[in-house]
Amino acid sequence: MSTPRHDGIFFNISLAELLRQRKAALKHNSARLPALSLEARKANKSALEKTQSSLLGSQAILFKSRWKWGVLYSLATVVGLFAISGFPGVLSTESATLFLLQRIIPAPIISLLIATGMYILNDLIDADLDRANGKKRPIPSGKVSKQQAWTFVLTTNGIAVILAAATFNVATMLLIVPMLLIGILYSAPRVKLMNRFVVKTLAIASFYVLCAVLGMTSIYGMDQVVANPAPALHAMMLLGIMIFISSTLNDLGDVAGDKAAGRRTIPIVMGGVDTIRLLIALAAAMIALSWMVYGLVNAAVIISSSVFFAFVISRLQQIKQSLKSIDAELARAQHRKIFPLHMVLQAILCAGAFLTPI
Repeated sequence: MSTPRHDGIFFNISLAELLRQRKAALKHNSARLPALSLEARKANKSALEKTQSSLLGSQAILFKSRWKWGVLYSLATVVGLFAISGFPGVLSTESATLFLLQRIIPAPIISLLIATGMYILNDLIDADLDRANGKKRPIPSGKVSKQQAWTFVLTTNGIAVILAAATFNVATMLLIVPMLLIGILYSAPRVKLMNRFVVKTLAIASFYVLCAVLGMTSIYGMDQVVANPAPALHAMMLLGIMIFISSTLNDLGDVAGDKAAGRRTIPIVMGGVDTIRLLIALAAAMIALSWMVYGLVNAAVIISSSVFFAFVISRLQQIKQSLKSIDAELARAQHRKIFPLHMVLQAILCAGAFLTPI
């Protein structure tokens, strides 16, 4: 009697065992995938944290990234102190020390802190867009975490509010309210003044002007400003228009990224050539304004401000001629070259106050 063959049975059993083992292996590997993915995420997070600075170091990095503009707004407050010709007379009184300690000294620091804090708030909201625009700022580059940036914003603005309260000057305490509101609404997701045509640049100019008014009212009070409005208004207009010009030039370098983000900046809506024409017209209007305000009373202010804005117009003409070949980086370079002119204008306005007859 022959022995039955079991080859087919053995083959079926082996195939079934192989399939079972393969299924178990796939199940084991699939179970490990989330864990491996989690480990990879932890590794990436750990690597990022190593590149980020400590809390104190991060605050220094953030301040360093925006200190230049903070100082510019602070100096606008200093210009406000000198905008009215009675400033030297106020310092010669017996209460000069009190004014210096309680009102004059905190004012520029308040502007510096609020302006720097609001710039960082904008960088925080705009981190992804800044990365798309090729800007290597601390937040989009990963040098500073968003939590550290929020700490900076809250700290700078909190200290500014405390300093304003310490002046015991009602005008100072009232003025920081619109300054804070402009800074917040400029970047606030549901409002985003920075996305709105003209409003974006007007918000920046208004904040700059408020910094100057903060200086004016910190020592004189509103009564003195109202009693002698011409020099104050002249300084406010020139400062506001100059920052308007500078901010619009900066937008020329961000057209691609701003357009992708759905923003309606002046260069996007009007185009490059018409934007420069608008800025030239504004600069020319400032020359006319200087003559209207001072006439022949203060020839030094008229001549210096006229020469200043004539130079600004010449620079704008140069930018207009090279506009077809200008790229984002070159536009930003032009904006950086304009920055020192803010300081020159501030010096002109300060010197003009001393030369104006009381």
